[in-house]
Amino acid sequence: MDKDKLITELQDEIVRLEDNLIHDNLTGLKTRAFLEHELSVYLEIIKQSSSVETQRRERFGFKNLSLIFLDIDFFKKVNDAHGHDIGDLVLKRVAESVASNVRTGDTVARWGGEEMVVSLLGASEKDAVLKAEEIRAKVEELGFPEASGLEVTMSAGVASSENGLTLEDLVKRADEALYKAKETGRNKVVSYSECGIMEPVTS
Repeated sequence: MDKDKLITELQDEIVRLEDNLIHDNLTGLKTRAFLEHELSVYLEIIKQSSSVETQRRERFGFKNLSLIFLDIDFFKKVNDAHGHDIGDLVLKRVAESVASNVRTGDTVARWGGEEMVVSLLGASEKDAVLKAEEIRAKVEELGFPEASGLEVTMSAGVASSENGLTLEDLVKRADEALYKAKETGRNKVVSYSECGIMEPVTS
């Protein structure tokens, strides 16, 4: 094989592998590992306490950070009733809907299975709840002519950062809010502050 051609193919393969570390193969969303790293960086910046850093954070939107945990309702039933090909189609189409309804600087990642997470830099909990409700409504409007009678909805949990809040804390809060949304009827948005589980912040 020509040496230049081999080098080009190897470079293309490296690019493909790097892309796979950042993007989920099925949905095209960012991967969980990528989002976790990004969130860790954002939370560390938010923790900075000097007045100069505070002004810089607020100017670039680092004053706050909110997460939306999203879960497709009864996704196992979709796979059981319509097959995994339709299940994959649902994941792709829902992912496209979520990604098309966030701001350019926001990050949407596939957390695992049918769970997706939206990171909203500079958004308060109230802002994030409004965005989550917008996303939920758009997903509910999706049509799936490939599967007769199929309707898809999502539940959402919202949590926002506080000074000293770790990534583990923030994720736990968003997950608890999502659980509450599913436990109380699904196809709805619940914020962590509505859960009544205001645990002390760990440092």
